Amino acid sequence: MKNVKAILGLSAGIAILAGGAFAQAEMSCETARLVVPYGAGGGSDLQARIIAESYNKLGYKPQLQVINITGQGGSKGASEVQKADADGCTMLFQHEAILASYLTGRVDFSWDDFAPAAMINVEPAIFAASPNAPFKDFAGMVSYAKEHEGEVLAAASIASNTHFILLQLQDDLGINFNIIGYEGGRERVTALLSDTVHVGQVGESDARQYFPDQLTALAIFSKERSKTLPDVPTAVEQDFDIEINVTRGIMMPKGTPDDILAAYSERFEQVVQDPAVVEAMTKMGASVRYMGSEDYSSWWAEQGDRWETVAKEIGIYRAK
Repeated sequence: MKNVKAILGLSAGIAILAGGAFAQAEMSCETARLVVPYGAGGGSDLQARIIAESYNKLGYKPQLQVINITGQGGSKGASEVQKADADGCTMLFQHEAILASYLTGRVDFSWDDFAPAAMINVEPAIFAASPNAPFKDFAGMVSYAKEHEGEVLAAASIASNTHFILLQLQDDLGINFNIIGYEGGRERVTALLSDTVHVGQVGESDARQYFPDQLTALAIFSKERSKTLPDVPTAVEQDFDIEINVTRGIMMPKGTPDDILAAYSERFEQVVQDPAVVEAMTKMGASVRYMGSEDYSSWWAEQGDRWETVAKEIGIYRAK
């Protein structure tokens, strides 16, 4: 088996009991913004709406409103939250893109410029090919890319986790993609469907909708096949030891008071225990994985060190 290892993950979680000691922390707003830094219809947007619906049904105040702030591969929305008042009225639903944007020098803030509130879920990455791509599996893509240097067009949101993952795959596999930038998941899928690019990362909801008739499943980057996508082969089956996860969670502005941070952690823990949330996330290929604020912060620190090491090893470290 080829010695290729890509373990990239991020997580998010919050909440415990609606009547917990911190659940009644005072917030100055009637509605809090849950910022998704990508467009409507993508994986992050759909998952944020699942979370907000459950949260609001529990009757918490303030209620949550999902707001899409797109631009700069997720950095525009993240920047707005990072600069927002630390009053519990603005929060971010995001994944590893925070690290990718910082390490590649696109922004001057990283995870520790936020207050991590909760890890929510983890989702294995899926690699897909366009309808007329000149290969039909992951091993075939690698062979083609080696024979046709720089000719495989790969979709990514520049300076996001999808971009970082492509760069690491290039280094691990000894190939070079021609990377084309798109704003978010919906735009990447559209580019794949229209044969504008050859390959790109997709979420499980898109995979279920477009595999196998409109897009080709190259590989899922998990140790085992997905129970909800049993026909999609793992990279491991194709002799590539690759595991890549996308982990999402809730981040708040740095300086958010401890009682507010704890209140949201308690509330979101109850949200992720909602059977409807678990079912909806499972259908999207994600597994609920909760961490409270303290553990989530420790997780970020560990991931930050790991990603920085990788960025330096593959020559893309540009942190400001």
